[in-house]
Amino acid sequence: MTSQKQFPAPKQRPKLGVEKLTPEEQRRRFIEAAQEAGASENEADFDAALKQIAKPKQPNSGQG
Repeated sequence: MTSQKQFPAPKQRPKLGVEKLTPEEQRRRFIEAAQEAGASENEADFDAALKQIAKPKQPNSGQG
């Protein structure tokens, strides 16, 4: 007969920084964070930023 060790159930701890927010408050905080990060709604700004970090795929020549 094998005895199995019984461990107590883990204690539930509240998550740090978790608070109930209304959708309006979530939206406001998201917009503030995006503005602080330098985000823009301008499509041209997005395209310029994308060109800085992504290279376009080169078409495969010689196949076909």
